Amino acid sequence: MGISFHVTSVREGTIFNVMQFLALEKVTGTLSIRFGRNIPEVSIYFVTGNLTTAEFGAIVSDDVIDVLLCQEFAVKEIVFTPERVAQINEDALIRGANSLSGIVLNASKDVDMCEARSLIYGMMPMTDGKGRKPESLLHVLYGFGEWESELSKVPADAKDKAAPLKQCVLLSRALRKGAIAYQTPIVSLKGIRPLINMLNPLSENEENNLRGYLRSLLPHQRATHLSIERFYAFASAIESIAQRRGKEVGDQARKAIQELIQQTTVLQDNPKPSAKT
Repeated sequence: MGISFHVTSVREGTIFNVMQFLALEKVTGTLSIRFGRNIPEVSIYFVTGNLTTAEFGAIVSDDVIDVLLCQEFAVKEIVFTPERVAQINEDALIRGANSLSGIVLNASKDVDMCEARSLIYGMMPMTDGKGRKPESLLHVLYGFGEWESELSKVPADAKDKAAPLKQCVLLSRALRKGAIAYQTPIVSLKGIRPLINMLNPLSENEENNLRGYLRSLLPHQRATHLSIERFYAFASAIESIAQRRGKEVGDQARKAIQELIQQTTVLQDNPKPSAKT
């Protein structure tokens, strides 16, 4: 039957390395990339080592590679199954499929230039004004046909973010205007900065630890917000350092943290009104 494997430790670059291996081995079969939590999986089909099609519901062709590189941090496992697919989805054909490195390079450039990515957090549950609550943003992307009509009605403006995928343009706009939201309140990194400044001067060790810890809590490296649950964890680290500065600094930090939490919760409960759809 040929090569088959199952990867459960996924780091940055793992997906490309796996695809390179499959290309070199000239395999034929399906590469399944899974995000877990009952999220539909990505299917990529190889024929004698050539990447031919890629599908993730409404996202097809090269756009799938963009999504994978953008959300690689969220991938839980990769499985390859040798098999021959009886019918190819013509709409999902990869452009320039004979050059794997070129495909990935183009996708990497797309992700690097994407302005909408700062608000695209694939694993977070969502909600909208009609009571729909998809389990994650990845569910919305997968079944985008159910959402496109309503999201397209949100008016464009000068603050819109550019993105290689139209889905992400519409989602970013709708998130900013409150037409759709994450179920969990999210805290802006701009709001966290004053809390860190209260601890100045920080030792080099304290600064490195805080920076590394915050980075580990973010949905991805380009994120501008983190969930309030993860903010609680980071706030505990800030409060711990503040306490070592003395009672006055500790009390100030605790008060500022509580105010930021209250402000975030109020914004979540009373989002900015979006234009009528």
